[in-house]
Amino acid sequence: MLPKFPGEPPRDLSRPLEQIKFLVDARFEGARLDVALATVLTWRSRESVHRLIDGGFVTLTGRKAVASRRLKIGETVLIDIPPQKQPTPDLTVSLDFEILYEDRWMLAVDKPPGLAVHPSGRRLDGTLITELHRRYRRPDDPERDVVPRLLHRIDVETSGVVAVGLDEQFHHLVSKQFEDRDVQKVYLAVVHGAPASPEGMIDFSIGEDRRSEVRLKLEARSDGTGLSALTHYKTLRSNGRYSLVELYPKTGRTHQLRVHMSAIGCPLVGDKIYGGDESIFLEQLAGKLSEESKQKLVLDRHALHACRLRFFHPMRNEHVEVEAPLPQDMRALMDG
Repeated sequence: MLPKFPGEPPRDLSRPLEQIKFLVDARFEGARLDVALATVLTWRSRESVHRLIDGGFVTLTGRKAVASRRLKIGETVLIDIPPQKQPTPDLTVSLDFEILYEDRWMLAVDKPPGLAVHPSGRRLDGTLITELHRRYRRPDDPERDVVPRLLHRIDVETSGVVAVGLDEQFHHLVSKQFEDRDVQKVYLAVVHGAPASPEGMIDFSIGEDRRSEVRLKLEARSDGTGLSALTHYKTLRSNGRYSLVELYPKTGRTHQLRVHMSAIGCPLVGDKIYGGDESIFLEQLAGKLSEESKQKLVLDRHALHACRLRFFHPMRNEHVEVEAPLPQDMRALMDG
């Protein structure tokens, strides 16, 4: 996420990015200006960052600075973004989604697979939150201006319930429930084969897989090292080839459900990292996914769906439960 300058209103994500302003903190203290900008402007190459600096588009506390200038805490960096350099949105991603619940304080949507929830890397537009800003923001009319704020995130390939705050106080109160793990999350997954026991608790810690060529890959561990992780699972039905499994994460580790199901011999259908052949992920990363790999995957995304979310609604003083139906691509695997 792009840095926010203290005291400035939330940026309208539905509008083209024209300017970025941030305060140098401990993260950037002592860093070269060009290195700091490359960290913030993730969609730009190092060469294009230098062009911005050399072209006078970057000022440091009101003055132009050279790329090698070392930053100091408290300085203000201002970047003017030339409009012609804006990345184009990914028009192949559908921005259609169903609103499952809405009131004056929040809404919950059924996010389709393939839609990122927020801007990151080279993707600045074509995300769930930018589309919601397009629908709700009215910066020129303060009385009608609503700032959608994500309450949590799910992976781009994962479908299902995503909750969004429409009120700042509500967002603060419910975000704390997510942080304290007071929110009940339930997922559905279609996995290869069937678990040995129809129901159980997976208790493997999770840590970095140092043997893997995939930098972000994690592994399940039984030796006590890594971060503790617990997942309760229940097999709902099997068809001989696949099983539909309900998953209740008791902790919230990165890739937890995918790592745990793979660890018990039932990787998610379509999982490019934990499905048994990580070279498929490297193929996709290089943009060269072969037909053979596509056939191995069966599904073009990992078969994981955030089906239910339950939390306490502080403004209504009651619990709210939101549910998203099993999507067609996962249903077809079980019906086939």
